Amino acid sequence: MEGDRGQSAPGSPNDPHQDPGKMFIGGLSWQTSPDSLRDYFCKFGEIRECMVMRDPTTKRSRGFGFVTFSDVTSVDKVLAQRQHHLDSKVIDPKVAFPRRAQPKMVTRTKKMFVGGLSSSTVIEDVKVYFEQFGKVEDAMLMFDKTTNRHRGFGFVTFEIEDVVEKVCEIHFHEINNKMVECKKAQPKEVMFPTGVRGRACGLPYTVDAFMLGMGMLSYPNIVTTYGRGYTGFPPSYSYEIPGEFS
Repeated sequence: MEGDRGQSAPGSPNDPHQDPGKMFIGGLSWQTSPDSLRDYFCKFGEIRECMVMRDPTTKRSRGFGFVTFSDVTSVDKVLAQRQHHLDSKVIDPKVAFPRRAQPKMVTRTKKMFVGGLSSSTVIEDVKVYFEQFGKVEDAMLMFDKTTNRHRGFGFVTFEIEDVVEKVCEIHFHEINNKMVECKKAQPKEVMFPTGVRGRACGLPYTVDAFMLGMGMLSYPNIVTTYGRGYTGFPPSYSYEIPGEFS
């Protein structure tokens, strides 16, 4: 994949790979260009760089891109708006590099969370994709007990922690033509703070507790942002704990 970049303003940060002003923009129309992307988001603040990702062979848009703001407060302004429309489509802006969450969250683990999977994706698709990074010990998708369909997210366990570091550093990955998000899985002590932890022994827990464990509730306007992106997150749905975290 290659990016079709708009004109960049000077003053790039020393570490552009972890720029807090960078946003992932999903759901783009095939007609959206870097210029039209910039024209839309410039109302939220000064843009240092924007790009639309294109297939290197066909040169067609892959339906997503990135916008980097000069000021991180512009990201909060984007997330504060409930919906965004561009070129007759509802687009889906997300933080490209989520801010650091609770200090108790683990920094080294063999297990990671994978969210935003398409409904057609099966466990073998997940395993095959992530095996390019290292040996996969285990993989699971979380299912709705009523419909027996997976809820768009799951967990992957690698043989060594270094692979999780590498995969999560990339953060967004493409599986079956859909961008998915990878985050380090967290122990139950983090997933269930005081007052909630008593439910951690095989009992179901709600989406809020799950998102807290993933560090997601630390993002601005997270329910709006990820509730639209992950169809497996209805507020009243509960999930069984997928065993102990490594």
